[in-house]
Amino acid sequence: MENKQLKEQIAFDYRGQLSSRPANEHNLSGGRVTGATGRVRGEEQSTANNKARRRIVTMPHEVVQPTPWADRQAHKRRAHAEPHARVRVVKRTLAHTGMPASEGQMRLVRPLPRQHIAVQVPVRSGRQNVRRGRFWRRLLTLFALLVIATLGGSFALTSPNFRVQQVDIVGTQNSTLVDNIQNMGIQGQNIFLLDVAALTSRIEALPMVASVNIGKQLPDQLIVNVVERTPVLLWQTQQGTFSVDSQGVVIAPASDSSSTDNLMTVVDARAGVAQQVYPGALLNKADIAFAMQVFARLPQLTGLSTFTLRYDVVPRQGGHKTFIVASSDGWLAYLGDVDDSNPLDNRLIELQQILSLAQQKQLKLATIDLRFGLRPVYTLKP
Repeated sequence: MENKQLKEQIAFDYRGQLSSRPANEHNLSGGRVTGATGRVRGEEQSTANNKARRRIVTMPHEVVQPTPWADRQAHKRRAHAEPHARVRVVKRTLAHTGMPASEGQMRLVRPLPRQHIAVQVPVRSGRQNVRRGRFWRRLLTLFALLVIATLGGSFALTSPNFRVQQVDIVGTQNSTLVDNIQNMGIQGQNIFLLDVAALTSRIEALPMVASVNIGKQLPDQLIVNVVERTPVLLWQTQQGTFSVDSQGVVIAPASDSSSTDNLMTVVDARAGVAQQVYPGALLNKADIAFAMQVFARLPQLTGLSTFTLRYDVVPRQGGHKTFIVASSDGWLAYLGDVDDSNPLDNRLIELQQILSLAQQKQLKLATIDLRFGLRPVYTLKP
């Protein structure tokens, strides 16, 4: 294949036209060119014109890419954003005035600050109509939402579908407690208007309940999770026997309490105390703990397994309350209470020593008083 040059790279050849001109053509000065002399002059003129009009293409040593349009726009914005130089007051110098000056100041000349003239573009009338249309659409949407919310709230508050029909009590098998909760008038109330906090307080006020958690399950179900109080003692009075927890709360009659078969009983022999012990009443927490300690330590230290623990007031001691151990042999041991300075273990050890002494000497004990510290007192039967 032969190499072909692009059209824009082919220089115009004036030699052919100059040589093809007729001999009698006028020259530039208006004369005629004839013979060999004309041909020579034509060739020289064509060569000169060819050299003068020849296209010369050069390539640079390094190709420099032009600055992108985004960079130029950023440069313009930075130039506009740059703060103008503030007016500075400097001392006169020889360079400024042409002659030395001992004092005085001169103001540097600076260009006037550029003022940005806000161009107010008139708003088209069509945009105003669009804005008015948006306002009315928003207003109608808001009104529709209010109507829907009102109708929905009215339906939820008045519809029988959202009234409590079922109350599930979890965490207890006590039929008495279940009946008390079921009879609180929960059924038939609107599930949204039901005051859970007030209902929780009412259920926790029951002596059998330690804590309660209430949950709603739409549309008409209520779940009551109950934690019962755990009885630790039985407290016997003239009115009956009641279960008591570790905090001293009288839970319920022993017949209505669960898990009371293996509990020990304290017989309260105080006069007029029957009206003070009832379900929901609060006994002394320290007395409950002391009685439980007596039941646990007395068999270990004295070997006495069959006895009755009483709680009474001794008139001779200024109405001081005391726990009394009544044995099957007929003697009574006054232990005092939790306020005595002598520890309970010391009192029980003293009791064990007196019982050993009575067994060795064949003594018939009537009373043993351990409330006087290291000076226990015992009496014998006649």
